Amino acid sequence: MRWDRLFDDLEGQADELEREERDALVDELRDGTWAETGWRELLGGRVALEVIGGARVEGEVTLVNDRLVQISGERTDHVVSAAAVLVVHGSERRPDDSGRVAASLGWGHVFRALRDTGDELVVRLVDGSSREGVVAAVGGDFVRLVAPAGRRQDVVWAAIAMVSGRT
Repeated sequence: MRWDRLFDDLEGQADELEREERDALVDELRDGTWAETGWRELLGGRVALEVIGGARVEGEVTLVNDRLVQISGERTDHVVSAAAVLVVHGSERRPDDSGRVAASLGWGHVFRALRDTGDELVVRLVDGSSREGVVAAVGGDFVRLVAPAGRRQDVVWAAIAMVSGRT
């Protein structure tokens, strides 16, 4: 009987050690998985983004790549520079990969599409200021906007935090 208690005690200690090792391994694997996960991989569903310059946009994520995030809002669509995103609220893991074409889209594609529609847009800059107008031309690293008063201005892509237009 004394031996039975001793063996039961040893088995209990071995089980406890096994559980601790398993829990430590699970924690390591979880930490490793999180360490390899970028914020854009989690960006899906309905979100709110805080953007450099003080803007906050809400809506459904429709496109994500290394350079841009597109959010479809109730009245306005937004294309946000990935470099300008400060905080993401309410994100869900994206169910699908966007593909090679979507992965290669940049400001040039966005502004050429907006030029073709002729719609007025608002460009918010990283300093918090904004410019309004329609796209007249798309350069290699800038967009030429024509303001409602007719004034032309060239906005450098590196200065753009977000572009918004009506849906």
